[in-house]
Amino acid sequence: MKRSRKKENMIILFTVLISCLLIYAGNKIAMKDMDFFNKENDLIKAKAEVTAVLDENANEYGAIIFQCRVLEGDLQGEIISAGQTLDPSTASSTKTVEKGDIVYLGDASEYEIGADWFLYEYERFNGIAWLGAAFGLLLLLFGRSKGLRTIISLTFTCATIFFVFIPAIISGYNIYASSILVCIFITFMALLIVQGPNSKTLAAGLGCIGGLLVVSLITLGMSEILKISGLIDDDSYFLLYLETANPINLKAIVFAAIIIGATGAILDIAVDIAAALSEVHRHASKRSLRQTIKSGITIGQDIVGSMANTLILAYIGSSLAMILLLLVHTGSAEDLLNSELIIVEILQALAGSIGILFTIPLTSISCGILYNKSKTDAEAIR
Repeated sequence: MKRSRKKENMIILFTVLISCLLIYAGNKIAMKDMDFFNKENDLIKAKAEVTAVLDENANEYGAIIFQCRVLEGDLQGEIISAGQTLDPSTASSTKTVEKGDIVYLGDASEYEIGADWFLYEYERFNGIAWLGAAFGLLLLLFGRSKGLRTIISLTFTCATIFFVFIPAIISGYNIYASSILVCIFITFMALLIVQGPNSKTLAAGLGCIGGLLVVSLITLGMSEILKISGLIDDDSYFLLYLETANPINLKAIVFAAIIIGATGAILDIAVDIAAALSEVHRHASKRSLRQTIKSGITIGQDIVGSMANTLILAYIGSSLAMILLLLVHTGSAEDLLNSELIIVEILQALAGSIGILFTIPLTSISCGILYNKSKTDAEAIR
């Protein structure tokens, strides 16, 4: 047992090292000579703490003037005056500055607001960082070693998306191929690190890849049938004007968004089925391939409804403001239901849900073949 656990830990460590190397190499290839966070585009000039609000009413320029102490940079420690500009149309929904707020300031020398600095943004990252730390701590408390491995896999997943996939898009690499490769890497990396090297991991991985293949084919086919252009909102229009070596394929962006969004749910259901069938096989004296597949489909039937709801609710929740606007400003149901923006949201939910449905039998078949083979091999050794 100890020897087996040591071998498993070595494979997990090897997976971590290989993942680091692949992400590093992928970043180097994807970035080319590109550089994010150009200082010339940075409007933040100072970080400060508000010490006093001089007047809670807006001045003649529509700004609330306040004093603050600079926390970093060349002016660190100095007390300066700044203004928070208020748009009359959104003033009632804007959080006005208060004493003790940590804010980022921009240079207002070219604007008339009654101060040399303006409130560019509130400091928000520390709050979300504390919540992330709490999430990590809870993972460690409840998951222990698997919790730690989950944190590592999440870190690699985010690094793959932000340091490899997104730079690859901007550098002009094929978005279809890049998104599929990223999803395959994330699937097997996460499974190997969290679940370890075993038949359960392989079965879940095969089922997940099969489900993603189904989602990919549906998305490609329906994009042609539905005449998807990718111009679905203001963000997609802005992408057209990015200064990149190659124009960004907006239809491919829709494809990537759908399969990346579906990966998590499909991976989840594949692991659930593989884990449940693994326990069934471990405690059952003998189960045939047909019985294993039938058990997997039965387990899948119990969880597929909630998983499909999870996907659809996630997409609706992320687009709630947009849906409200369309419902108010669209003249008819026919107009609404033929809007490309709405159609893409529905396509995301349906393609992901159909992918889940196919993942259930594919994972069950993989489990039946792999688990029965491993049990047969164990009996032959005995």
